Amino acid sequence: MAEVIKFPEPDEVLKEKPSIKKYIKYLAFFGPGAIVASVTIGQGQLILGPQIGAWAHFKLLWLITLSVASYIIAYVGCRFLLLSGIDMMDMFAVKKRGILNWIFILIIFIFVPLFAATITNTLGQSLQWMIGRGHHLLWGISFCLLAAILAVAGKYKLVEYTQAFFVAVLGIGAVIAVIMIKPDILDILPNFFLIGNIPKPESWVPSSIANNIPLIMLGYIGTLTFTIITITGYSGWVKVKKWGIFKNKENAGSFSQKLFNKFKEEKKITYLPNDEKEIKKSYTLLKPMIVDIAIAFTIVAIVSSAYMIAGASLLSEQHKLPTDISLLREQAVIFSNIASWLKPLYQISVFFALFGTVYAGFEAVSRMVYETSKNVIKRIGKTPYRRFMLYFLIYILATGIPLAIIGSKTVILMLSITLLFIGVIGVIIYGIGAIYMTQTVLPEKYRLGKAGLAIAIISVVLLILPLFFLFLY
Repeated sequence: MAEVIKFPEPDEVLKEKPSIKKYIKYLAFFGPGAIVASVTIGQGQLILGPQIGAWAHFKLLWLITLSVASYIIAYVGCRFLLLSGIDMMDMFAVKKRGILNWIFILIIFIFVPLFAATITNTLGQSLQWMIGRGHHLLWGISFCLLAAILAVAGKYKLVEYTQAFFVAVLGIGAVIAVIMIKPDILDILPNFFLIGNIPKPESWVPSSIANNIPLIMLGYIGTLTFTIITITGYSGWVKVKKWGIFKNKENAGSFSQKLFNKFKEEKKITYLPNDEKEIKKSYTLLKPMIVDIAIAFTIVAIVSSAYMIAGASLLSEQHKLPTDISLLREQAVIFSNIASWLKPLYQISVFFALFGTVYAGFEAVSRMVYETSKNVIKRIGKTPYRRFMLYFLIYILATGIPLAIIGSKTVILMLSITLLFIGVIGVIIYGIGAIYMTQTVLPEKYRLGKAGLAIAIISVVLLILPLFFLFLY
């Protein structure tokens, strides 16, 4: 008879009766989601959000609503991990010779250097603007190197705490700006639900924008989503947090590998208990992850909405469209037109957001590639994570810095294409695989119910829907 495990006892707060005090305590679970929110908010919201608001007004706010689909997909993948102890990427590795893993690795190796180049330029521009001297590339490269050193030398807790701070600074700045604008709420709210409403740009909008609206929209959705980088990185972070089945485990990584090896031997999961009490306990252990993901989405949605609304309320009236090198300088009108003292707040927010994206992004993408490749490339599986991170960051910097120098004039296009693959296409592929694995590999009592399965499938469909804009617009 196969050995059956028992789930650890959930935290006491998870077993308390519903109350305001209990839900306030839930805020303590916000951790990995802070990294996700920081990476998500940084580049795209500062660049594409205000720009889209400037030419589309409030009519594309539904893109933010659509992005919740990726958070549901992330939940499905992470749910599998916290119930079974096996990472979704490890499951993909044993199916069809790990073809999905290789697809994800290829996407990352092609597009992450492009993203690194784009954000190196933008981070450098923010520092050059704030300090008033020096070349933006020198600033950008210097601080990317600093972020790489901190990522390699630092511990997970440092990443989590600093990202929570970065998110707070940027979020507060954006929300203050919108509150002071006092937009018409009744004019705004319906646009969150008018999915598919694509406005025609006015005559003053540059052709570089007007002719690439579907691509820019898809790129913006890619900035809002739980990308394949953050989904896989998140799976690594919940092991560090010891949530779910990993609670009280001394070495979550070794425990996960042990369960994965057991699965490979028996070709199915036989170690999960069938006892109803244990099953109920396993679902209770999912709550920290659910709370964390929900808070992350809420923060991203609020900040993203704030920047798009600010762009619509201020930049549109002046026919001012942030593009490429002048991105940050032009967007300062969002803050400084309200009150001159808000301009420094905007500059600080920009720096924290972009540096936070680089810092957390280095950790997230390294974690993603490591988790994706460790069971399809044996040599990586035998390499300690920190050493692998060092090697991978050298690759990113060695390829991203030259691209930053060459491609400094193509920020919007490079960002949109990169995020299309990382944040939309990659997430769709992951979502289909995660649903399939959940419903075929997990024991029946641990699978998604009818409602949960329907929501998961709808989420994949919602992310596929915007791809048709490329052909129908």
